[in-house]
Amino acid sequence: MGLAKVKKVQILAHASSKMRLLSTLQEAGIVELSDVDRQEFGLGFSPEEISHLDNLLHRLQHGLDFLSRWEEKAFMEKLLAQKPVLSRKAREELLHFPYKPVLDKIEKIEAQRNDFLSRIEFLEKEIEFLLPLGALDLPLSLFKSSNQLEIVIGTMPLSQRDAFEEMAKDSGIWYEMICEGRRNCILILFFLKKDKEFFDERLKEFEFNLIYLAEPILAKASGDDLVRDVIEKDHREIEKKKKDIANLDEEAKTMKTYRDKLAQLYDVLHNEQGRLSSSRLLGQTEKVVYLEGWVKSSDVKTLRSVLELYGEESELFIRPPLEDEDPPAILENPKPVRPFEIITQLYGLPHRDSLDPTIPLAPFFFVFVGLCVSEAGYGLVVTLLSLLYMKFARPKGSVLLFMKLLFLLGISNIILGTLVGGWFGFPIRQLLLLDPLKNPLKFLALSLILGFIQVWFGTLLNLISGVKKKNYLQSICVQGGWLLLLPSLVAYFLTKQKLGGILALVGAAGVVFFAAPKRNPIARFFGGLYSLYDISRYLGDILSYSRLLALGLSTGVIAMVVNTLSKTALGIPWVGWLFAALIFVAGHLFNLAISFLGGFVHSMRLQFVEFFTKFFQAGGRPFKPFKLESKFVEFH
Repeated sequence: MGLAKVKKVQILAHASSKMRLLSTLQEAGIVELSDVDRQEFGLGFSPEEISHLDNLLHRLQHGLDFLSRWEEKAFMEKLLAQKPVLSRKAREELLHFPYKPVLDKIEKIEAQRNDFLSRIEFLEKEIEFLLPLGALDLPLSLFKSSNQLEIVIGTMPLSQRDAFEEMAKDSGIWYEMICEGRRNCILILFFLKKDKEFFDERLKEFEFNLIYLAEPILAKASGDDLVRDVIEKDHREIEKKKKDIANLDEEAKTMKTYRDKLAQLYDVLHNEQGRLSSSRLLGQTEKVVYLEGWVKSSDVKTLRSVLELYGEESELFIRPPLEDEDPPAILENPKPVRPFEIITQLYGLPHRDSLDPTIPLAPFFFVFVGLCVSEAGYGLVVTLLSLLYMKFARPKGSVLLFMKLLFLLGISNIILGTLVGGWFGFPIRQLLLLDPLKNPLKFLALSLILGFIQVWFGTLLNLISGVKKKNYLQSICVQGGWLLLLPSLVAYFLTKQKLGGILALVGAAGVVFFAAPKRNPIARFFGGLYSLYDISRYLGDILSYSRLLALGLSTGVIAMVVNTLSKTALGIPWVGWLFAALIFVAGHLFNLAISFLGGFVHSMRLQFVEFFTKFFQAGGRPFKPFKLESKFVEFH
């Protein structure tokens, strides 16, 4: 129930072995490098240039994203896919892979493809613009001519149509309706160029808006081509561009054979970038390089053996962290409890002076999720799915830890679902210890009892933490007072025995006289008396555990409704069995998803709000070892 011990690492080495040393530490993956205080030690700074790698990694990622469009793996194949293992020799050979011509070709294909797509988009917008003018039976060449006649096209509100027609009768303007919409109409107007200024002013009165035929559109029209002829030309060009894109896609598909190589190279170069970047943390002189960091105490022996490769070229110094230093927090728990570290990490890592809450929360979280879902059938499904995924996908790191957590929560539901729930909405009466639907008050009582136990246990952990910090008086008298007051008060109200009342008064006295450590006895008394008001907070925390009842009931009720609907669907002639099966499977899958999500979130909330606040102090810094990192491969 504590954090792993860490040590400060200080390494001196010959400057010529700097990059080899960093490579060795990166492969070992057990040391977190820290930024050296160069001013204090009078050291220089000689970072490696990495801009070329930044550019190359960007190109590789872009190329991989482009080639991934033609991946033909099915969803399950992707889900269960395992990363290839790459040895050091294979990593070195990859650096000689001729990747630049491949990237150049990919980028050329993508650029041409984007050009074609942009052209298609432009043509489609042009067609959309020209479609309302498709009924125009005048050659577009008329709009190019510079004779004495002015030809314009535009839109006008239908409400202005009558007034416009009156104006047209009395003036030298000829018009024709091209098309008519709900609110507007499109017209073509003919008038003499010498009257253009006059008609421009008159047309503003009728809210006439010009439609300009751009030069590229007019340039497409040859001879007596109409608008619809230009539209047809655009359609033909679009079809041609689509064929060109299809040809490029086929060419790109032939390039996907390089995807695995490029992905492996990306990981190799990404780690090379990390190695070069880490040189910025070091300090050095002309002949000596100095680095420092943190290592787990259990890994010190491994680190010494790793640095033996450098013989007299390096010197290693190990010491405990100083008071003013901020070492990383590393959770270290037994294997059965390790999956519950996910819950702790979601809240925050423990401060160096705080307890690790993983072991204390594990049994409560295990039970609470089981009570929230309370469905053995759902637990069996989750257990089997997590086992199958771990067997075939072989996940690692945090994904493996999460799958183990799901496996344990599935087991929790198999056990508690059988005892207080059922199997897919069908309870096994012989094994049922408590039926929440028939005895909800008993289930509520169970929830509150569990809540009382966890809140009381959190207070006990606070006492233990205070004793470890040598805050004896405050911890024993105040936290001990609450530990005595809470159960004694409950016992007194339940049994009416005087002993319970006396013990409750003793516990309350400890809180009143020691909760506010002030010199003035009156201020101390009233301050402690005010602290006793925290009993309402304890009561509120315990009542929060009633959510276990609400969630447990909802899962069972929804499961029963699904079964009822399935049974009803069986009455449908001929296809009733099919509808019943679909309702049963889909309904229970939906209930499983929302029940596990709700159970996980609300059980987690009980830990964070009602339990952790009693004793846990977050603020720890995560341990980030300098190691080989992979996105597409596993390094060996």
